[in-house]
Amino acid sequence: MRMDTRTVNLRDLPEDLVRRAKAYAALSGMTLKDFFVQAVEMAMEKEIQPNAQNAGFIVTKARKKVKAS
Repeated sequence: MRMDTRTVNLRDLPEDLVRRAKAYAALSGMTLKDFFVQAVEMAMEKEIQPNAQNAGFIVTKARKKVKAS
């Protein structure tokens, strides 16, 4: 099943977040794009209101879901 896609460029992401996300995605055998798609989908499912305090929580939840897969 093919999903419609759109190119999105994000700027000014914290370097540490991108570095950790890249490393985690690689260790999990997934692409960085797939990791971010999964994290965003999970955040929307949980209706998490994004802010600086829960950014780490969102990434942690995505990691747990990847490990469970």
